[in-house]
Amino acid sequence: MNFASYNIQYGFGLDGRYDLARIARSLEGADVIALQEVTRGFSRNGFADLVADIAALFPDYFWVYGPACDMHVEADEDGLQPVRGTRFQFGNMVLSRWPILATRTLLLPRSRTIGKINLQRGATEAVIAAPAGAIRVYSVHLDHVSAD
Repeated sequence: MNFASYNIQYGFGLDGRYDLARIARSLEGADVIALQEVTRGFSRNGFADLVADIAALFPDYFWVYGPACDMHVEADEDGLQPVRGTRFQFGNMVLSRWPILATRTLLLPRSRTIGKINLQRGATEAVIAAPAGAIRVYSVHLDHVSAD
């Protein structure tokens, strides 16, 4: 059984290029995939729905998305308007070759910050019906911001 975990940083590679297909290619062959920093409605990537886009890149996989944060969206700095009703969501995703039987998203403790952006972090749990029996998998995104 092959597992992969990848912080996809809103769909941007280390070279700063937005390319979900490239990310998907790097995950080929994995039976279970845990992704972090999966967004919907984020201005930095054109308000893309990464959940839908990633699911389309893995059509034979079961998947679950667990947003740790969900907020109202405004226009970006250049005035680009999101579709009415779009919300910014930030969270984790689990994809599996086998059915996902149950799932939940756990909110993790946050560091106290005043002058720094500190989005809510979470862990998305998925119970997967693997061939040898059910397994429990977590996609976890820990805090990288220290307390003030």
